[in-house]
Amino acid sequence: MNQAGKPEADGVLQAANTAAQPCILVVEDSDDIRYLLMTLLQESYEVKVAANGQAGLEVARATPRPDIILLDVMMPDMDGYEVLAQLGRDPRTADIPVIFLTALGSVEEEHRGLELGATDYVAKPISPPILLARLKLHVERSANAKRLKELSEQLSRYLAPQVYQSLFDGSRQAEIRTQRKKLTVFFSDIKNFTESTAQWQPEEVTLLLNSYFAEMSQIAAEYGATLDKFIGDAIVIFFGDPHTLGVRQDAVQCVRMAIAMQKRMEVLRARWRDMGIHKSFEVRIGINSGFCDVGNFGSSLRMEYTIIGREVNLAARLEQAADPGEILISSETYALVQGEIHADARDPVLAKGFSQPIPVFAVHPDRVATGEPGVLRADQPGLRLEMDTSRLTAAQKAAAAVELRKALASLEGDVVSEPSLKVAEPAIALAPALDAVPEDVLVLPERIAGLDLTLGLHRAMGVQKLYLSMLGRFLEGRRDTPDRVRQAMKEGDLKAAELLVHSLRGISAQIGATRVPEDALALEQALHEERPQAEVEILLGPLESSLGELIAGLQAGLPPAKGAAS
Repeated sequence: MNQAGKPEADGVLQAANTAAQPCILVVEDSDDIRYLLMTLLQESYEVKVAANGQAGLEVARATPRPDIILLDVMMPDMDGYEVLAQLGRDPRTADIPVIFLTALGSVEEEHRGLELGATDYVAKPISPPILLARLKLHVERSANAKRLKELSEQLSRYLAPQVYQSLFDGSRQAEIRTQRKKLTVFFSDIKNFTESTAQWQPEEVTLLLNSYFAEMSQIAAEYGATLDKFIGDAIVIFFGDPHTLGVRQDAVQCVRMAIAMQKRMEVLRARWRDMGIHKSFEVRIGINSGFCDVGNFGSSLRMEYTIIGREVNLAARLEQAADPGEILISSETYALVQGEIHADARDPVLAKGFSQPIPVFAVHPDRVATGEPGVLRADQPGLRLEMDTSRLTAAQKAAAAVELRKALASLEGDVVSEPSLKVAEPAIALAPALDAVPEDVLVLPERIAGLDLTLGLHRAMGVQKLYLSMLGRFLEGRRDTPDRVRQAMKEGDLKAAELLVHSLRGISAQIGATRVPEDALALEQALHEERPQAEVEILLGPLESSLGELIAGLQAGLPPAKGAAS
């Protein structure tokens, strides 16, 4: 705390309040405006305050995040536009509503802020009722958005990720409609699971099944599968809708997913043994490819996104015919994955509901297909590459090499330059309390030269203690502004001079000064437009005069300085 009772200009401050209240982050370089905003807001909100853009970014990225950010436009080093741009680029802060605090009086500047993603703006001098009303509105909207997001996340657990996404992006409607598409269908179950767990407690069965489903669902998501349903210990999955990589690649992904699941079962069995479960559970898998009806089945009251048809039934029959730990695929699926997956023919299967024996193939997870000569393939989550070099001309091979080198350079660059997500902890201090203002300053004079007391008191929410404290701060902190402006101009730092005048204009308007804001605006515009120094000096004269009148009025009308200090 400095001798005028202001918060220190550097660092971050936080008003003490209950954690249950919405959190407002104020990013404002003016000590006086920060103090005003903290005082106005701390009764209803948890308030965090940053004195510059960089500190504001650190607080916004820290946990817990603020619910709303009040952001000044004109600040040294990093202005509000740059802060807003950085907030928008960071996934941790992109959805935090931002309200601009602006004294620019420019429609173009306000439009620029809204285009960059600001939610709203509040003009200086700040009208407390308007500020509080807008904050209440946006806090309620933010809370509603959070509740909707939480609800949608809960609902998403009942849908395949692709279906959930297609509903929310509008590409799919919740209506009774189906289509016929060629899909690859996957069925699996745990052999003799029901009989093996018949004597278990329900909690034990639930624990084991949920750990199994969690692992298998994660693998399905990694390979881009659509998880249809769980039926007891069985899992139904398909590839090809709502998104497809092409019929052939869908089949390849499905079989590779099945291989990954069987390998994961080895890990799960070891984990279960450590838990005292010594039953060796084995998974059977059946896969078939063919045309199915896919879409929403049911009624307007209750519908389900699923698949039906002969090919679905065949996948289920193949799963039932598979040995424990085995993956059986139909001849249709084998024709699609041949060259990618190694599988051996098995005796045809007699399946219920099918008049003829079904040709099947058993997949060998640990044997790699030889593939086609000259064909390069890589296929894993996030990486898919296929190149047939035997079909490329020399020029095409050279072009392909260039593109691959670009991709490699970009990938290596991302690995090297990936920024750390570690956030520096900002310094935290308590905001000054109005209770620290002595009682002998609580009498408002009838008149102070250069000041509209009625207007100023209105802008302080009619709270005399707050208003008198602001006047005392202004008296102690702003009387030397003209000298500081001249020094900045002498050093050639017109931006610093402009910021000094801008800050003076904002706080003088806030306290109800009559002449200073107008004189400051004229000088601020001249500095912003980089007019000749002689013209700037001429405009500095009226500001110096009106500010001097106001300072003299405050000195005469306010109690001694010790009474205004906190």
